[in-house]
Amino acid sequence: GDLDFLSALVNCTRLQMLDVGYNRLGGELPIYVANLSNELEYIYFGGNLITGSIPHNIGNLINLQSLGLENNMLTGRIPTSLGKISGLVQLYLNSNRMSGEIPADIGNITRLEKLILFNNSFQGSIPPSLGNCRFLLDLRMGSNRLSGSIPQQLMQIESLVYLYVSKNLLTGPFPKHVGRLKNLVVLSAANNMFHGNIPETLGNCLQAEEIFLGRNKFDGAIPDIRSLRALQSFDLSNNNLSGNIPEYLANFSSLENLDLSGNDFEG
Repeated sequence: GDLDFLSALVNCTRLQMLDVGYNRLGGELPIYVANLSNELEYIYFGGNLITGSIPHNIGNLINLQSLGLENNMLTGRIPTSLGKISGLVQLYLNSNRMSGEIPADIGNITRLEKLILFNNSFQGSIPPSLGNCRFLLDLRMGSNRLSGSIPQQLMQIESLVYLYVSKNLLTGPFPKHVGRLKNLVVLSAANNMFHGNIPETLGNCLQAEEIFLGRNKFDGAIPDIRSLRALQSFDLSNNNLSGNIPEYLANFSSLENLDLSGNDFEG
């Protein structure tokens, strides 16, 4: 396979960075990747044609800060040993063919800032242990097969700026403490099966610019979001919402996209 050259790097004990991103490298990701220098801080294999799965002992790379494997053809699961890399800051696995559950061990990576898993076939529920990742800025899990409800523990991550969980099989009421996410700029939870009222506390997410909650089963009225003056896109389409459309939306000078279609509004 095209990655055979990596075997020669096993002897490079001082290797700190390995970037072969956006080439045409194919073949299976070799197991000995996990035996490369434990000085490695940065691995980037994104945008290739790599198959196989992430080595189960990837946790040997204890000094890794960034692991980028996105846009390949990887299969298999997220190894639980990733939880041993406590200093990992960025994990990009999006746009592969990975499956299985997201391991609770990810919650041990307490310095994690970016967890990017969208466009795979991950299933099972979102692990509540992610609430331990108190520095998380960017959590993207859209376009998978995740089920169950969003754990309340995610609402403890006050650093969160981007939360993407659209196009899954998520159910239950939306977490009522979403208003604790004071720094949230984008909330994308469309195309799921959430039901019940949209939480009133959504109106406390004062930094919100984009909110996508369309194609769910939300009912009741639109909560009071008159304080969300930064809002640019607001999509509640194709739910079971009712009541009046708030007049104050007319004063949102930043609003570019408003979609309330496919509901039971009156007025």
